Amino acid sequence: MGRHALGRGGPTALVSAFAVAVAAGTITLFAATPDGGGAAQAASVAGTPATTEIVLDDPRSTTPRTERLLAAGETGFLHRQSGVEGLLWTNYADGVTVTVRGPSGVYQPNASAGCYDITEACPSGFFAQGADIVAMPPGDGSKTAVLWSPDGSLRSVSLSSSDYIGTYGSTVVTTDKDNIVGDGAGTDGTWLELIDLVDGEQRNRTVTGFPTDDYFGYAFGKTGDQAGAVLSYSVKQADGTRKSTIGYVDFATAEFTVAFTGADDSPKVVLTEDRIGWYTPASGLHLKPRADLTADETVPVAGDPDIGEVSYVPVPVLVGDWLVLTKPNGGSTAVSLADGTTRTLLDSTYGNPLAMPDGSALVTGGTGAADWWVHRITEGPDGAPQLTKLYKVAPRENTKTGLALSRGSLRVAEDTSTTSTTDSTSVRTLTTDNATTLTASTATEGETVNSICPYADTTCSALWGNGGHSGTEPEDVYLQKTSGGKERLVSIHEESSNGVLEFGTGGGVIVDVSDNFAVYNSGGTTPAQYVGEFGQGQKLKRTIRAAALNGPTLWSATATSGQLTSYSLTANKTLATVTVPGLGCVPSELQAAGRWVYWACGTDSAGVYDTASRKSIAVRPGDVLLGDGFTVRHDHATDELVLTETRTGTTRVLASRVPDTGLAADRRYRWTVDEYTGLVAWFDSYEQTHVATTAVAPSNLTVIDTWTNTIVSPSSPWTTGWDFSRPATSWSLTLTSVQSGPTGRATRTLTGSGTAVQGVSVSWNGKTASGVYFPNGSFTWTLKATGLGTSAQITLATGRGGVERGSAVRHDFDYVNGSGDLVTLSRSGALSFHESMGWGKFDDPGHSGNGWPTSITAVPFGDLSGDRCNDVLIRLANGALRLYKPGCGATVHPKTAYTTLATSGWTQHDILTSPGDLTGDGRPDLIARKASTGAVYLYKGTSAGKLSGAVALYANWKGYKKIVGAGDLNGDGIGDLLAQDKANNLYRFNGTGRGTFTARTKLFGSWGASYNAVVGVGDINSDGKADLVARDTAGNLYRQSGDGKGSFGARTKIGSGWGTYKSVS
Repeated sequence: MGRHALGRGGPTALVSAFAVAVAAGTITLFAATPDGGGAAQAASVAGTPATTEIVLDDPRSTTPRTERLLAAGETGFLHRQSGVEGLLWTNYADGVTVTVRGPSGVYQPNASAGCYDITEACPSGFFAQGADIVAMPPGDGSKTAVLWSPDGSLRSVSLSSSDYIGTYGSTVVTTDKDNIVGDGAGTDGTWLELIDLVDGEQRNRTVTGFPTDDYFGYAFGKTGDQAGAVLSYSVKQADGTRKSTIGYVDFATAEFTVAFTGADDSPKVVLTEDRIGWYTPASGLHLKPRADLTADETVPVAGDPDIGEVSYVPVPVLVGDWLVLTKPNGGSTAVSLADGTTRTLLDSTYGNPLAMPDGSALVTGGTGAADWWVHRITEGPDGAPQLTKLYKVAPRENTKTGLALSRGSLRVAEDTSTTSTTDSTSVRTLTTDNATTLTASTATEGETVNSICPYADTTCSALWGNGGHSGTEPEDVYLQKTSGGKERLVSIHEESSNGVLEFGTGGGVIVDVSDNFAVYNSGGTTPAQYVGEFGQGQKLKRTIRAAALNGPTLWSATATSGQLTSYSLTANKTLATVTVPGLGCVPSELQAAGRWVYWACGTDSAGVYDTASRKSIAVRPGDVLLGDGFTVRHDHATDELVLTETRTGTTRVLASRVPDTGLAADRRYRWTVDEYTGLVAWFDSYEQTHVATTAVAPSNLTVIDTWTNTIVSPSSPWTTGWDFSRPATSWSLTLTSVQSGPTGRATRTLTGSGTAVQGVSVSWNGKTASGVYFPNGSFTWTLKATGLGTSAQITLATGRGGVERGSAVRHDFDYVNGSGDLVTLSRSGALSFHESMGWGKFDDPGHSGNGWPTSITAVPFGDLSGDRCNDVLIRLANGALRLYKPGCGATVHPKTAYTTLATSGWTQHDILTSPGDLTGDGRPDLIARKASTGAVYLYKGTSAGKLSGAVALYANWKGYKKIVGAGDLNGDGIGDLLAQDKANNLYRFNGTGRGTFTARTKLFGSWGASYNAVVGVGDINSDGKADLVARDTAGNLYRQSGDGKGSFGARTKIGSGWGTYKSVS
């Protein structure tokens, strides 16, 4: 796919502000420290928030990019790379890389001067060595060299008639000759000159001591530093063979002193702060003290005299007491000067090692394209050589054509084929705290795209980020041309027609995309603006105007200058019309993110409106994208991404050297913003993908979409989901029953966490964590979450649902809706359930079972049989006690299944009542009073569905005329008891959960004198608190609503005519 070439900031503009390591999607930043070590760090500048930048490698081949080391200075090094124009200077400390520029722009080595091609191994000092200087040797007959400094300054050096040899430190070494013939015979011979700067003036000095009858040329061995240079030259011997002489030029005195004679022909020379020497594979390493060139030489590393002729002589570099060499086919070794042992430093390298002024060295190598580094070699604490990764060499990558970033999902489009019109995409999940933590998953293959580029004369795959919810893949959107020549918006990863929006138009552009909604402007002779929802189709068609989406909220310009409207696409109504401070036009562009709305009046002015404070802050217009609390603008003049915080107006450079494309705007093509996570992504001139945090405080997390069912039952779980406005790191969903069940109110808390939770989807089975069903009736839920970049969990949403076929609720028989029902026995022997719908009163009889003797005593009981349906105790006139098990919502009649609990003896009790569970085992229990003595007994419900033997509680309660099992009155999950004495005082006895009660508490005096029936009916008004129902002698029915604290409110009449019933229970 043909691509628009990068403009002025193209391949010469390097983006790496830090040396970056990438491993399985986890990225660590390295910067050299003064002692040569490496430390992981975040990008932080004094006065600005701490942020982090990562670089994501995606090599197109396993072959590393060629990286040639050229010179090492005091604060940085010179190198060049394949595919990158010119020479590069990189600072050791922070990895900042600049392109060396000469008088005519980017410096390119001259072919006539030598070292023109990157594959050529340049002699030491050709581009300088040992200082923060880059030399530009003369070429094409010129006799002027140019010296460049990292601050960009240039200095010209006139060579007169001399030939350039090299630059060492700040001294240029040249050679001149006069009538040299053959091996040096001539009238005047050869001499060396030194050129430096003294008091701002060029100084030329002739070196003394150099033999004029010997010739020194460009190709002979040489190296140097700030103080001097080592030179070797060839001398013909009497037998016709050639040997080398090696000497030292002292820059302070401009004197040449011979150090070695009779050395092998074409040796490699070495120089450190305290040693001078030479090396060949045949003769090994020969050294002398630099301070005493007359001293005897040593050979700490022996050679191989039988090696014969070799085609490759490695450049020796000394690091402490180790000789560092590269192998002919790559790889680097270190040989000990002490004992000759050898250590492999790198199995794969390129080029020669390079000596650094501080005694360490540089070497390029690694394991492959994604792991190719400039390493620093130093002596470790144990004296052995150690490697530190100093600068990462960018691999060769495919041309990038577009990118999308939404809710931490990054999609990158790239050109992987020269013949196909489609682009490949890959997807990564980013994990961040929007400050100093940022990691990326391994890239996974995404769908191919065939996109219409919104930029003129450019082929690209611009993408609109549309991050997936609840962990799904991103549904990023692009514009595509159909086979019929029309256009459609395509949502990647969506299925079939749900992922397409078509309006039957063409020649248009996407205006905005947010979640399932999109705005599109058509072209042609009758352009229009369309607003649509994926899966639903067109929602609006109108004249073209500035518009932006924030989820289902559509912001639009009006015909009135300075006025905007917000419109709900779900409720289909206008939400607000606002006059925006500072907006002095009908805006040409709008963007929306969270509580922020960006507006622009062409290129004249722009601002961001805060919908919370109703204030605006001015920002620079241009190639801008809005994030949550910030804008980012691509400054094409400076190749920077500039961030402005919308709360304060503070501006800072987020990224440097983001290449200019020559377009007025290249957002979504070369860079983009995640409006939900605060991340920013861009491509550099190497086609590498960068992502950075912004450390801008986000807006509060909100729920933007909810889907739910309302009922949970054993056959149908409660399935609910929420989409968040931006990622969260943790969430909790607390479900609480409104009604009390066998063990009181039930609760369940579901939790989750992650690095970038986009939403929550739950399927709840209606049970507690221990596996007990929630009580029938209602439950409430509360969703809380902690937003990315924040620490406090906040409440996002609350609601209510219903439980069916859960645990039985007190007195709930008929409809099984979580509300207590009354049980009546008519004078004709019909046992009926009177349903309560939660409104505080009762309906007419529902399920009625006929044929009962009117002599029975019916006691509404809980679920003793274990079928999650309440049971009924029936005492017959003969004293037999039976447990009838009608099931849920069914009639109790004499033929209903039952369990005989006793065949006789129960007529001795004048009161039978069930407070609920008194022992904490979740089973209903029975309280009985013996008529003759007033003794009160507890009969515990058992796991076998029967009652245990009697447990005496009180010896004589004859003073009470009514004893009522009331259920859980104080919310502790244990049944309580009410007792009315003959003086009409009402007392409460709290159950302890151990089968006993606390001392009584007086609730009311002069209470209920006219009542002939009092029933602890449970909750009948849907507030989750146990209520009390009483019938007076006139047949009126009253409700006293429980307060949940053990008492009741004033009575409310809820019926009359109830005196027709023989019993109400």
